[in-house]
Amino acid sequence: MGRVVFISGVNGGIGLSLSRTFKGSGWVVIGVDIIGNRNEYCDLFLNIDVSDPKSVRSKFNIIAKKYHTIDCLINNAAIQIEKSLIDTTDEELEKVFKVNVYSIFYIIKYFIGILKNSSIINISSVHAKATSKGLAAYVASKGAMSSLTRAIALELADRGIRVNTILPGAIETPMLQKGFQRKKSADDARKSLIESTPLHKIGVPDDVANLALFLADHSKSGNITGQEFVCDGGVLAKLASE
Repeated sequence: MGRVVFISGVNGGIGLSLSRTFKGSGWVVIGVDIIGNRNEYCDLFLNIDVSDPKSVRSKFNIIAKKYHTIDCLINNAAIQIEKSLIDTTDEELEKVFKVNVYSIFYIIKYFIGILKNSSIINISSVHAKATSKGLAAYVASKGAMSSLTRAIALELADRGIRVNTILPGAIETPMLQKGFQRKKSADDARKSLIESTPLHKIGVPDDVANLALFLADHSKSGNITGQEFVCDGGVLAKLASE
């Protein structure tokens, strides 16, 4: 059996690319998502609500019986609430943190027994560093993910487990399309984004997947842990005054 990767949120835009990229590189792919069915790149697919510890624990038992080691664990599942802090309900705030942050705790806690010299990759967002109005809950959760990555990297280093975070910028996904719809003109919003990005383009899911593949490979990134990798076309490098 080849190396095994676990990917949450596997049926989303980035998740699908992650599964395709790893499968194409010879990895065995375990994919989980709260919606949908097995995509063609998953060797095993399970419906899991990663925000529910009981769901994670029960499905872990299924996975552990079939795969004794997970070589790479990618926490990719996420939700975004597009509301101001004042308008965000207590329930919405709790849901965002359960999916985007608590799920990392749950998955690592229950899977730790089969994480041996593994690589953990958390998919965060540039919103952890710089953001927009109306995304308070989402932004807070992504900032928490970056801090959590550093803490977990230190805790798990003695087990030979590396932990890093990828911060995608604008990536061509349904979530980005939804963001454009907040504007008066989606076409104008897209054009403005491209013009303001140093590389003058919107990223694609494969940009994130290929970076994850690098971080998963101990032979290529074996001395890297506790770090953040920005994949945003250079947006965060640019002064607002420029």
